[in-house]
Amino acid sequence: MARSNGLYQVASSTLRTLEKRLSLLEEEGRFECAYALRMEVADWLLGARDANLSAPSFS
Repeated sequence: MARSNGLYQVASSTLRTLEKRLSLLEEEGRFECAYALRMEVADWLLGARDANLSAPSFS
């Protein structure tokens, strides 16, 4: 599968950790925090330069 420039992929272990964190936030009723985390991950996955998340560059 081809990837577009600037897009990131998530390792399965990272994805599981994010899903657990989102579940915990929602169980605690912290829906705004869960939403914010989802949006940060989405920005990072789409390659947004201003995302608060960062990843090492392997190029």
